[in-house]
Amino acid sequence: MSSKNSKILSTCTLVLPWFSAPYLGKNVFVRFTSVALFTNIIWSILSIFANNKKWWKADPFILKKTKIDLPFVGGMFFITTLWVFKWTFGDFRKYVALNALIDFLLAFPIVKFYDKMGAFKLRKMSNLFFYLIILSLAVLIYFYQCILEKVIQWPTQKAKNM
Repeated sequence: MSSKNSKILSTCTLVLPWFSAPYLGKNVFVRFTSVALFTNIIWSILSIFANNKKWWKADPFILKKTKIDLPFVGGMFFITTLWVFKWTFGDFRKYVALNALIDFLLAFPIVKFYDKMGAFKLRKMSNLFFYLIILSLAVLIYFYQCILEKVIQWPTQKAKNM
């Protein structure tokens, strides 16, 4: 599965999202890093399971023996999670709508493009089922962040309460 195009695309998937990280702001990065890490843990477990079940195949390109989709976990998903929470947290309908759009783009045209480039391929899973999995994950992580918000008083929350 590993070709020159696949390696380039996988490298971009891992590295390019990080160029937007400074624009998130320190408070946003601190506040939502836990949910982004939680997302990555779930996605890593799901990746191992999916690779074992041959639901999909991703080109890890860095650590060839790993079954974790490293470019997605370490780059695209982590940073996208931070941005989505920055823009929408506190408005569940807005959050679900944005995730429905992003996840649709990922599950259909982006997966098709990554397949064409040799970086990611759905095997024993339909695009629709993949979409439903990633959208379900989005709902799960939103509630995880809601629980964190009740437990932790972030600096931005303290300022609003004053």
